[in-house]
Amino acid sequence: MDPAKNLYDSRLKLMRKHYTSRENTMLSPAYRRKKYALYLMRTFCVAALYFLFWEYTWVRFTLILYVPLNFFFLFCLVGWRYFLERKVQRMREELG
Repeated sequence: MDPAKNLYDSRLKLMRKHYTSRENTMLSPAYRRKKYALYLMRTFCVAALYFLFWEYTWVRFTLILYVPLNFFFLFCLVGWRYFLERKVQRMREELG
């Protein structure tokens, strides 16, 4: 086993995975647009439900839970891509 060849093979595998990940996963622009659209539709639907049922007291209290949860989902959508790209960049730097 030649260590240089093994490192080269690992580097090629990583580059192939990186390019396929852009097409198939969270790094794909089409996938992210789809997730953003679903997030916006869900948020608008919930806002409409809150508007319709605002007279019920228990609905107002559920807003205390929904708002942080909604911001968490937004953070996941926006931040996940950033963290994935940083991880891929660190792996590239480690491999050379």
